[in-house]
Amino acid sequence: MKLTKTLRKSLLTAAIGLSLCTNAAWAAEGDQPSVRLLLLGTKGGPSLLQTKSLPQSTVLMVNNDAYLLDAGYGASLRLVDAGIPLRNIKGIFITHLHSDHVLDYPSVLMNGWNSGLKTPVKVFGPQGIQEMTDHAWKTFEVDIDLRIADEGKPDPRPLVTTQTIKEGLVYQDENMKVSAISVPHPPFDKGQAFAFKFEVGGKNIVLSGDTNYSADLAKFASDADVFISEVVHVEGVQRLAERIGTGSTLAKAIISHHVTAEDVGRMATDAKVKKVVLSHFVPADDPTLTAEHWRSAVAKTYDGEIVVGHDGMEIPLK
Repeated sequence: MKLTKTLRKSLLTAAIGLSLCTNAAWAAEGDQPSVRLLLLGTKGGPSLLQTKSLPQSTVLMVNNDAYLLDAGYGASLRLVDAGIPLRNIKGIFITHLHSDHVLDYPSVLMNGWNSGLKTPVKVFGPQGIQEMTDHAWKTFEVDIDLRIADEGKPDPRPLVTTQTIKEGLVYQDENMKVSAISVPHPPFDKGQAFAFKFEVGGKNIVLSGDTNYSADLAKFASDADVFISEVVHVEGVQRLAERIGTGSTLAKAIISHHVTAEDVGRMATDAKVKKVVLSHFVPADDPTLTAEHWRSAVAKTYDGEIVVGHDGMEIPLK
């Protein structure tokens, strides 16, 4: 049967369109950025009693760009330990303004600058992040101005821009999309503590921040490839309070601020996440709480993969 000229043209157009769609799909897959996820500091709480685990910080590497997720004490040191140049920092995401999540923030800025940072850094955090940044620059004003004049360094202050976050889309570029949701973290008010979702390299990575059990967070983390969650051990906190002599008041406050392992598992199950990564351990230095203690507690309510994190651990994303 002979094809009419019009029919032949239509078939050719359809074939070219299909080819272009297929090539576009392959191109999109081939253009995925290289992504690495590393736990830098995994300790919950502001005390500094040892150096095996330092307060909360995580880094997401997208190609050669470093995105710091919280900046607890020692974050810049842990980045160097991991072989990540501080001058490669492109973004900083702060979940809330408790000191164990931000104490190294000024150090990251200054250490980055003194280590060759010359490119813009975007900082995202709750209300107060701009004021914290302004105060950091004021604290080091003498040092900064002298080094600009004496050593010819670029002024770091115009390189750093801050954005006060709200729920919803926080950031998007050609490689990554970042969203936030408010989480319950007494004594902070609603909208002062956040969880983040990073959609990058074909993966969804959710960072809980500090929180209680939250059905909204479970919905936010739906089908995540990795759910990084903080975790509290009730009996461990009670033993901690007894050791330092502050009694039930401190223990009650700490427990009310955080999420138990069983509730981590419940949220992960509700969200159908593929992998739970535990970090921000409260308490972090109780020798009776082994990795198996943490894992088995989460496993009571979640039957997927459970990773008990430690400082310097890289989380496989394949």
